[in-house]
Amino acid sequence: MPNSLGRGRREDRLVKYILILLLALPAAFGQTGTASIAGAVLDSKTLKPIPGALVIANFQGMPPLAKNTKSGGAGEFQIQGLPAGKYSLCVQAAGDQFLDPCMWTGIPTSVTLTAGQAATGVSLKLTAASILSIQVQDPQKALSQKTKDGRRPDLTLGVWGPKGLYYPAHGSGIPAPAGGANPQGAATSYSYRLAVPHDTTLNFYIASHDLKLGDATGVALPANASQQAFQHATGDPNPKSFAFTVLGLVP
Repeated sequence: MPNSLGRGRREDRLVKYILILLLALPAAFGQTGTASIAGAVLDSKTLKPIPGALVIANFQGMPPLAKNTKSGGAGEFQIQGLPAGKYSLCVQAAGDQFLDPCMWTGIPTSVTLTAGQAATGVSLKLTAASILSIQVQDPQKALSQKTKDGRRPDLTLGVWGPKGLYYPAHGSGIPAPAGGANPQGAATSYSYRLAVPHDTTLNFYIASHDLKLGDATGVALPANASQQAFQHATGDPNPKSFAFTVLGLVP
């Protein structure tokens, strides 16, 4: 009985603590949730406005909070209803034409708000991206088949950045549903792309545990993997591209 009473008291104190915390959070945010950030999204080189960009304000504190909006025709944006505190601003432009400063530079624009403050004139200047393209030929339609244990074959391809971060490439099409050998409608070629910075040494990486991979001419890759350093210099009209071949499923 004494153990039960002690446990019950501890549980009561825990419940009271949680209730106090839950009551305190709305009160803390309620008195500071009227601040806002307004400005424009611009091309860093031409200073032309960038419409349709997703602007995200990330609260650098606890609890986590993020609000977003899209820039208008003149690149203008406004994010309202923000608690006081420090925010980092990330920007994702449509079409992979520009780099998100939160992804590549690691130095996003920061804004510190006081309670009820309306921060205006914030200029978010984006750097133009180079588009890395990857072509994967799949004459045997292995990507649309299943492995022996019933999975979709894995295929990893992307870029290792200068700070040791990995950026996966995204496909422009979706493979046909997995089925038997050579399912009807399965694709034999896949295109992938990734927006990357200019004048930066990067490492392209492709690998698979389930697929036998080859280079563009069909020569098998050692260990079904390849890593190649590359860089796209500013002013070079030819962005970097890679091509590979899927030779089939690993037995």
